[in-house]
Parts: sequence; C-alpha cells; structure tokens
Amino acid sequence: MDKKEVFKKLIAEFVGKPLLNSKPRALNIPTDVQKIISLVGARRTGKTHIMYHIIKELRKTVEPNRLVYINFEDDRIFPPKLDEMDLLVQAYYEMYPENREVQVWFFLDEIQEVDNWEKFVRRLWDTERCRIYITGSSSRLLTRELAYALRGRTLPYEVFPLDFSEFLQFKDVSLPNQYSPKDQSTALHWFDKWLGQGGFPELAFMDEALHRQTVNEYLDLMLYRDLAMRFAVKQPAMLKYLLKFFLQNLANPLSLTKVYNDLKSQGFSIAKNTVFDYVSHMEEAYILFKTDIWHRSVRVQAVNPSKYYCVDPSFKYAMSINDDRGRVLENAVFLHLRRQGLTPHYFLEKQEVDYFWENGQPINVCYDFYDSATREREIKGMTAALKSLDLQEGLILTRDKTEEIKVDGKDILVKPAWQYFLTKN
Repeated sequence: MDKKEVFKKLIAEFVGKPLLNSKPRALNIPTDVQKIISLVGARRTGKTHIMYHIIKELRKTVEPNRLVYINFEDDRIFPPKLDEMDLLVQAYYEMYPENREVQVWFFLDEIQEVDNWEKFVRRLWDTERCRIYITGSSSRLLTRELAYALRGRTLPYEVFPLDFSEFLQFKDVSLPNQYSPKDQSTALHWFDKWLGQGGFPELAFMDEALHRQTVNEYLDLMLYRDLAMRFAVKQPAMLKYLLKFFLQNLANPLSLTKVYNDLKSQGFSIAKNTVFDYVSHMEEAYILFKTDIWHRSVRVQAVNPSKYYCVDPSFKYAMSINDDRGRVLENAVFLHLRRQGLTPHYFLEKQEVDYFWENGQPINVCYDFYDSATREREIKGMTAALKSLDLQEGLILTRDKTEEIKVDGKDILVKPAWQYFLTKN
C-alpha cells in the first residue's frame, strides 16, 4: 500500500473513532485562533490526550471529517519523510473535496519525527484554510525551531505532568472547604500521594505496584530513544548515570565543571564538553530544568552554580534514590512556577531564598516548619532577603503549617504548599 493510501486509512479510522471521555487539563487551549498551537513537553505528560479532548469538544459543533489527526509515530508511516507530507494533504482532500471550502483542523502528533517538519507546517498554514495543532517531545519545538521556522505564527504551550489540582480531579477528589479539618486531612493524604508517585497521568489510574516499572520504561524511552538516537550519543548509559547524579543533588547548587570533575575522579572516561552536551540534551527533552542565581549582571549569573530540577519526582523513586520530601516539595514549587509562565531564580546574598523572579515575591520551601532550628533559619533567611530586595512580604511554603510572622517590620506568610498550588494565579 502506497503512502497516500496509508494516510487515507489513518484519516478514515480516526474520523470513525469514538473518543472516550477524557479528563480536562488546566491548560486553556483555544480552538479558533489564527496561530499554530504547539504543545511541547516530556514524554507521557498527556499531550495526545489534550489533543483528544480538544477534538472531542470540537466534535460537538464541527463535522468529524473536518478534524484530521495523525500520529507520526504510527508504525504504518514510520519513518515519516518531508517529501511525503504533501500526500497527507492530497489524501484528505481526495476523501473530502467539499471541505476545501470550509475550515479544517489538522492535529499533528509528535511532529518532530519528520525532519524539517516546519517547512510542511508553514506551507500548510499558508496555503490551506485550516487550523493546526502540533505536539512534540522536545523543547527545540518551543525555542529554536518554533521561534525561527514558524516566524511568529505559533502560540506555544508547555505540558507538564499533572499539577496537584489536576491530580485531585483525576482522582475525583473534591475539596469544597479547604479550611475545614476534614478537607485539610483529605488534601494532605492526596498531597503526600502526589509528591511520592508524581504526576504522570497514566500513574493516577494504575496500581502502585506497577509504578516503578512503568516510570523506568518512561526513562528508557526518553533517554535511550529520544536522546541517544536523536543526538547519536556514544555513551548512552552515561545519560542515566548523569540523571541519577542530578536527582541525588536535586535543588542543590551545581556547576557542570564540578559534575565533570566528580565523574573524572570516579574513573569515568568522558570529555568535559560531552558532559555539557548530555545535560543540554536532557534539558531539551524536558527531563531536567535549570535555574540560575538572581542577579542583574549576566556575568554574575554565568559564573555562579545553577540549581537543577526534574520534570517529575517519580524519577527519584524509580531510580531508588532516598526520598527527601523537602527537595521534592521544592521541585514541585519550581514546576508550579514554570506552569504559570514564570522564570524562577534562586536568590543568594548573606542568606539563600529558593525562588525569586522579576517583580515577584521571594519564596522559601520548608517541608517541616515545626523544628525550632529550621524555623529560625527559614525566618532569618527570608528576613535578610526581604531587606536586600527592599520588599515588604515573603512567603514560606510548608507541608501543613499556617502562620503570619512579623520580623523587623517585614511580613512573612507561612502557608501549606497544597493550598498555594490550588490557588488560581
């Protein structure tokens, strides 16, 4: 069967396919805006199901044959080639010629599998009466390729694993009164579950006995297929070792030179530039995220160590790394801030504050605020930072503590992180 006929078969299959009920995500994706909508993020974060949900909603008012979905990882068209993409358009309009006169929606899943895909997407957008949605498992879709190749035609959305509110929704848990003892107990039960198992959507419906095996499969897919194959990595096992190193040092300031020296001292034969490249690859695949020190000087930022966070805490569990809930909570706060479209930094002068950003509020994360020494350290650090930044109010996020503190004319609000995550920002 030639490729055009394969496309016709895939189109016909999807048009006649009933879509199961899917849980909506917090992202508010438009369905009729004159931009190419791109959904980017790590594997298994739910990009395809977001597409399905959009299609399901559109089917309420739009004929199913005007909604075209193609998964470019389908083995029947793999590997997809750029010179074959026009066959997709030909196949569709041969099947539904009457739709030349109306708007059509194209949903192109895992589009990065097509080399130079942006040429096809740009031509499709320019020549056909359509709306286009694309997904990809690489930050290159958001940064280099999208910004340059689509030249302002795109509206990008980052897709992360479930945040806490989405996790509760997937579990059909409601909290009508967050301040009642009953709802607070319920929230803490599920909050601890979420911090431990992570937010990959599939895990929410899976027996916990299968979580570790499933997450290890995710890791192998991301590291060995997406990265090792895409970038022709010569030492693929080193990717997993490096990831484990960063997970063991989650939220700790690290310089890549120090990482390289540690590897070298342990007898690993790897070039310094290779370490830098491998870390960059993991950032591109949305596995690792880097945050730099807050400073007006780019040079000061460059010479100071960075902190690294991961896309989901389940990786720590799957790789048998000690469960430091304080670091995991700090990681969750970082991801929450990224979901809001913020670029968080850490602040460091005499004392360190976990997060600060332009026109933002200083935030410290402290899982257990009951220990007197910990409490004193956190208050001292936040007070010093507020004075340095000439700000009035700071925030300390905890597991379950609520308090308002006034020190040296400064206001420090102590709040449970789960309530912060459920606040509409």
